[in-house]
Amino acid sequence: MNDKHPTRSTLRLAPAPGTSPDDAEDLASRLATAPGLVRAGAAHWDNERTPLQPLSLENAFADPELLRDLGTRGARFAHELGVDVVVGAETAGVPLAASIALAAGIRFAFVRKPGYRGHEDHEPSVRGAAVAGKRVLLVDDAIWTGALVGRFAGELVEAGAEVAGVFTLVDMRDVAPTVTSVAAALRTESVASYL
Repeated sequence: MNDKHPTRSTLRLAPAPGTSPDDAEDLASRLATAPGLVRAGAAHWDNERTPLQPLSLENAFADPELLRDLGTRGARFAHELGVDVVVGAETAGVPLAASIALAAGIRFAFVRKPGYRGHEDHEPSVRGAAVAGKRVLLVDDAIWTGALVGRFAGELVEAGAEVAGVFTLVDMRDVAPTVTSVAAALRTESVASYL
């Protein structure tokens, strides 16, 4: 277990509860080889070591079987956490969260990206199922430093929710220069790590 991320549920391609290592490896391989998912980075973090935005994770959602299986993986985690609502983080987390909610038979909502262009100040930040007084699973496509996870979690807490954990396709905290305390504290399940 990495001391930097003591609550991480997966490191590399660890299987989710109820899946075999082969199933976890297969899902991660299918994700990594989805057409258009991996692209050459136009810029780099940390002086050429890590490509910036090398993944177009939303391309995984084009394959209905892959999206269904990703939803099934997330649904197991949602049930393990005992959540009442699955919440997609705008924008790429929304289709994945909807797939998880459908697979789990759990209510669905989404949280708007704070400060996102086109949003009005008077618009509610959380849409869909009510989250006040509910345990929620936050879903996004990737996690890096955790800054966005912290902002989304803050919006949910402000709406009265208890954020029980985060489900993501790719966990990139291993290559992040720092990780926020919120991202380090929340229980996180991912299909694969960046490395």
